[in-house]
Amino acid sequence: MSALPTPAADRQMARAEPVLPQRPGWWYEPKFDGHRTIMVRAEDTVTLYARSGRVVTSQWMDLATAGMELLPGTVLDGVM
Repeated sequence: MSALPTPAADRQMARAEPVLPQRPGWWYEPKFDGHRTIMVRAEDTVTLYARSGRVVTSQWMDLATAGMELLPGTVLDGVM
């Protein structure tokens, strides 16, 4: 398996755009509040990272536990 990305370096940051791109299967929703988090499912673990790159797995253990259902190598970038 190839190396997993470094979440602090590889996260996508939002930016303002005058018009949102439209493609089949794409959808958008506003982010009003929440925590930007990256979940990395490795072979035996799940690690959650804050936007800063700080490990926040212990603060969101319920999500880390649920993340064990994902395939190893999965990386999710989202807002909780």
